[in-house]
Amino acid sequence: MTTYLDEKRRRIEQFAHWLRLMGLRRHKVVKGDCFLIFDESAPEDSETPCLRGSAAIRVACPANGAAGLGEDDPFEVSSSEWSPAEPFRYIQFAFMRDCFYLELPNNTVFPEETEIILQQRRGFYYAKSRRDLRWVRSNWQDIVKWEPLQKVYLYRDEDSAAEDMAFILFEVWKFPVDWCWYIKASSFHTEHRFEQGKPLD
Repeated sequence: MTTYLDEKRRRIEQFAHWLRLMGLRRHKVVKGDCFLIFDESAPEDSETPCLRGSAAIRVACPANGAAGLGEDDPFEVSSSEWSPAEPFRYIQFAFMRDCFYLELPNNTVFPEETEIILQQRRGFYYAKSRRDLRWVRSNWQDIVKWEPLQKVYLYRDEDSAAEDMAFILFEVWKFPVDWCWYIKASSFHTEHRFEQGKPLD
């Protein structure tokens, strides 16, 4: 029988696989910046995807806000018994030439949740406090509006990024480890469109 920890490890391996794949796509296929979104709901624009201005990395974001922290123990609640409150949660990544980064705009995470992340996971920062980062300088109005929490990773550090993502999903947001996530992946400046709502079971 699969245990909670077995399923959590499987999930972390899945997340890391997709992060590595997007790094390869960024450098070998597109040769330009890309994004990847893990979303709890199937994107509404999966048939005719388009990029819209939203957060610092300008990706399409179906979320409009955030649900509160759950009270249930993830060890005791299965995905068939659990449903998230609307609006939806998502985690997005941008893939640049020399690094990639995780971003949580303020429409998917509560301030008290960001404080938990800042206290328990090293390397996270509020984007508005990092004027030195090139993607912050070019999108300052978005930074002020969406106040995203970010963390930068070097390529070959995908496992660490996947563990941070699992912490947010399963410990902060309290999703069951077997929850179905949807993947959306595209480039920023070319016609390359990869997954547009692929379920990650």
